[in-house]
This record gives sequence, structure tokens and C-alpha cells, in this order.
Amino acid sequence: MNKRAVIWLIIAVLILAASTVLCALRWDVWFVTPPEPEWTGDTLSTRFNTFNDGVTYPCQSADTLTMVVLGDVHNTLTHSDYLQIADQCPDMQCYAQLGDFVEREQLYYKQMLMRELLGTPFAVMPILACPGNHEYTKGLNRQLPESWYESFPMPQNGPSYGKGSTYYVDFRNLRFIVIDTEDPLILSDFTRLNTWVRQTISTACQPWIVVAMHRPVYASRKGRMNPTVWLSLVYALQEADVIFSGHDHTYARRGDGVHEDGVSHEPVWIGLTSTTRARTPKTRSQMDTIIAGGPYYEQLRVTRHELDIRSRALDASCIDSLTLFKK
Repeated sequence: MNKRAVIWLIIAVLILAASTVLCALRWDVWFVTPPEPEWTGDTLSTRFNTFNDGVTYPCQSADTLTMVVLGDVHNTLTHSDYLQIADQCPDMQCYAQLGDFVEREQLYYKQMLMRELLGTPFAVMPILACPGNHEYTKGLNRQLPESWYESFPMPQNGPSYGKGSTYYVDFRNLRFIVIDTEDPLILSDFTRLNTWVRQTISTACQPWIVVAMHRPVYASRKGRMNPTVWLSLVYALQEADVIFSGHDHTYARRGDGVHEDGVSHEPVWIGLTSTTRARTPKTRSQMDTIIAGGPYYEQLRVTRHELDIRSRALDASCIDSLTLFKK
């Protein structure tokens, strides 16, 4: 072993030792879940209606599908906010959410969320739920807690290591794919996730492919790009039509979804936020940031030949719109 290799080996050992010491010193931060605040209201059910309840919903066979997509929420939307979105989208048949629905993974925050949803269409409408980093436990041994699976019993048609959090739902003219971008991936998972995504897209009989995830492939904020997500998905998603992501707390878009002779080119990448916690973008190299902050939501209308997207604020003003066509 030459001198340079020995030096690099010593540096690696020192880094590993330092990481171990830091983890030990911050044991309470990394591994202990903070106690839940005391719940003073009634105990509420936190189980959502999903597409894995053994029920085929009418929207799955409808010629025209109308749905709403929400970004990060972080428990910041109020009961009146949900009612306002529902009033602006009276024809919605289901909705999707891009992760960080709650502020933390504990049951208390899901109870808060359910309290805000009660009495609105969102309380009974089927959801396509996507986990975000705030749904995962903190620390080196990150995992999605059982309370998430109990609240969102999603389809079990995903890869073996992501059942219930990575999945797809079929509609008449749309295959909607949800990808858990928080699940820790080892090197072999890069290929496995890539393969599963490609197969799920290529085997779809529907004309449209829409994908939802929490962490973006292309970030709109400096330092937010995740190499694992990019490596696993950037090429696998090239045949999708629209990819929604959250996490960055901005509304941003990449691509225009131009279709020629029925052939899809670069997909449309849309970053969406539905929380009031604004984040100012620091770079526009990967996504074109249209507006920072929020809250915003998406209205989707899907038919055999047309996919229409309207990006709106809570006051119903349209901040962006896009219509894709296929023969």
C-alpha cells in the first residue's frame, strides 16, 4: 500500500470516528422521538380513504377524471382553506398529496389534520398519499412509522422494499404513480427502483402517465438536489408526461410537454407547495421558479386525448396553466 492510500485510509477512519462521537453526543436529537403535545380534543380516527380498500371508485372508470394535487402542507391549511379549495373544484373525484402532509410523524399531528378535514370533501374522498421527510422518523435509522401505513393503507403493487409507499393506481385514461423518495436506498436499489419505474410506465395501457414524489429530481432551491433521487429517476421518468414534486416550498416548472405526432418529449416537471411556509429560491438552474411560497394547488382534468393542468392560489387566481394533447 502506497503512502497516499495510507493517508486516505487514516482520513476515512478519522471521519468515521468523528461521526460516531457526534452521534453519541447528540443521541437525544438523532434517535429519541420528541414527546407528542397533549391532545385536548376528542380522539379522532386518522385512517384515510384510499385506493387499497378493496373498492373500485367511480373515478377509476370515468371518461373524464378531475382531481386535485396538494404539495407540502405541514398542518398549515385550515378547515376553511380546505373548504375553499373544494368550492373552487366542485367536480374533483379524488386528490393526491406530495408528502409532508403533517408537521411530524406522530399521531397527534394526524389528529390535527383530520380535525381540519372533517366536514370537507377531503375527509371522505380517496387519496393518493406520498410520504415526505417529515413523515419519516429522524436519525440515522430513518423509517416510515407504522402509523403512516395505518393512516394511508395504499396499494401493495410497488417494489418489495417499498410496498405501501411506492405504488400506482390505474384510472381509465391515466396511470398515477407514487414514488417514495425518502426510503433509504443502497447501491443495488438504484437499479431496482429504476427498473420498477420503467416497467410500470412501459406496461401502462393508459395514454397518460403522471408521477408524484416528495423530493424533486430537479430542485428549484440551492442545495436541495438529492443525488440518489436524481440517479435513480432522471432517466427512468423520461417517458412520463407530468412529474409532481414537493419539498422545495416553491412553485416551479421545467419543460412544456410538447407532443408531436403522438410522441412525448421531455416530460413536464412541476414543483408544488401547499404550505404557508415560504422558501425563497436561490437558484433557477434546474427548475424555472414561477413564484415562491404558497399555498398553491393543482387542478387536473384528464381525458383520452387531453391533460389539462391549472395551478391556483387559494383565492382561485391562476398562476400557471398547461394543456397537453395526444392523438
